[in-house]
Amino acid sequence: MEESRGEVHTRTRVARVTQKSLTLEHNGRETEIEAAGVVWVAGVRINPLIENLNIEKGKRGLIVVEPTLQLRGHDNVFALGDIAFYPDVVPTLAGTAQLALQQAHLCARNVRAFLRGDELKSKHFVELGEAVSLGTHHAAVLTGGKVMGGPLARQARFAMYTARLPTWHHRLRVGASWFFEGTQPRPLQPLGF
Repeated sequence: MEESRGEVHTRTRVARVTQKSLTLEHNGRETEIEAAGVVWVAGVRINPLIENLNIEKGKRGLIVVEPTLQLRGHDNVFALGDIAFYPDVVPTLAGTAQLALQQAHLCARNVRAFLRGDELKSKHFVELGEAVSLGTHHAAVLTGGKVMGGPLARQARFAMYTARLPTWHHRLRVGASWFFEGTQPRPLQPLGF
């Protein structure tokens, strides 16, 4: 992390955010850090539409769903992702895009089955791993309880990222962009297919 000039602050809360700085509080002491920009990626608030629905919700206000992703008491309605409380999920997986993607596959299968009058399925969702880009040359990847970093992790992150894109067309476009463009972060260009 030192090579990348990254810092990790544990047991620290954000006290204030301004256009040009953020103030951290740790052990009762505040430290202001100047920044060219601040990106906030903490917390998810339930959509007000969901808050106002008269349906069963869990402690955090999420819609309680059956293992088939159907709402309790409303078997013709399905919910998934950030609005749904699925009891058979490990806490680290809740609220993540990878859970929503896994649920999307189950939900699509179950909506088709529901419309046909077939049996609906359930699924045990699993942690697929986490990856973060650390600039253009490095990354950190956590998968299978193991952590790796550096250029090799960047390649692993790329493989994980492209494997989860929705179609082969998307995978090919992103892969070609990264391969032909090298490490320069540039927008995708159409390949002319």
